[in-house]
Amino acid sequence: MSTAFVTLCDHGYFPRALRTIQDLRTNGQWTGDLILIAVDFEPPPETLTPFRVLVRRVEHLKTDDLVRALKEKPIRAMADGRHFGKLTQWDKLQVFGPFFKAWKRICFLDAGLRVFNVVAPLLELPFENTIWAPDDSDPYDNGNRLGCQLDLTANPPITHALLTAFGNDLVSSRYFLNCIFVFDTALMDLCSQDDLVAAMNQYPISLTNEMGIMNLLFTVKHRVWKPFPQKTASGKYLFGWSELNYRERPAASEFHFLKYPRVS
Repeated sequence: MSTAFVTLCDHGYFPRALRTIQDLRTNGQWTGDLILIAVDFEPPPETLTPFRVLVRRVEHLKTDDLVRALKEKPIRAMADGRHFGKLTQWDKLQVFGPFFKAWKRICFLDAGLRVFNVVAPLLELPFENTIWAPDDSDPYDNGNRLGCQLDLTANPPITHALLTAFGNDLVSSRYFLNCIFVFDTALMDLCSQDDLVAAMNQYPISLTNEMGIMNLLFTVKHRVWKPFPQKTASGKYLFGWSELNYRERPAASEFHFLKYPRVS
């Protein structure tokens, strides 16, 4: 019960979650606990039984107040319409709920994220009092900093409160992608699901939904984030957004984890 791998989906994303689950058991060679957070639906048991998956059925996190705030003070629209069309993304915060304290370490992967090699390098990261995740400026420092994840002009009173609470330096802070992360569940005593939900409603200016809020608390406030190493001891890439982000155009087989691989 020391480590669990977790993914999350609603009914529409279940096929993607199943692909990630399959990858974890095959290419990833993960034989331990594997959990699917199922938001507002019951996955068909026959599809998950071969992969020994524990289903954690949850109701969608209450986002009514957030939606109301976004309608009153709209923030800049994103191409995927996530602010109203992808509210299930906020359910990722439920991985910081009390249920998951049964494990010492949680490794979270987005539904659809592909696993091409063993997961062992994730487990070699010293996880105590830390959340590990990729730096969004990798692999060649594209200049992305936390300010680009927030709409700092849409709601001046909220921006003032945010900068008062977290400091002006947050705008130039590096930040993590949260499509894959590893964390010590002891951090829940420092920053719980309730704390994250409170920040969600207090600062409704995150352009990337839950990712901006997670970074405000874990990266800026508590300073417990550490960036993934780009390569493992074997010389393979630990994580990549896409092979196309790399000048050398490595094959998918040269990565342990890929968010958007070119191969199907």
